[in-house]
Amino acid sequence: ALSKTLTEDELIYLKEQFALLEPNKNGTISLENIQAAFTVNATDAMKESRIADFLASLNALQYRRMGFDEFCAATLSVHQLEALDHWEKRARCAFDMFEKDGNKAIVIDELASVCLI
Repeated sequence: ALSKTLTEDELIYLKEQFALLEPNKNGTISLENIQAAFTVNATDAMKESRIADFLASLNALQYRRMGFDEFCAATLSVHQLEALDHWEKRARCAFDMFEKDGNKAIVIDELASVCLI
């Protein structure tokens, strides 16, 4: 939900990175595309970090492909967003995507309706 609050200017870098990982230009990247990029570009610090855990977590990707929206959500850092202007407004917009009936709480039905879209 937070990734959907990004402006076009904020999406420029992510679009560039996604394009680098999308050799077939079909709107999705594969687990293999991501692994190949890490293999070619990984620094020693990256190899010693949690990159292996990250790559392992991607095995759960349905059909082993990721669209741009999923890529944005996966690469987004909440800590970076908190440092930007209008964090409170951005967080409220993300919350409002789930909370539909005005009771100031997200109930299971609301969460399910958004996740099934």
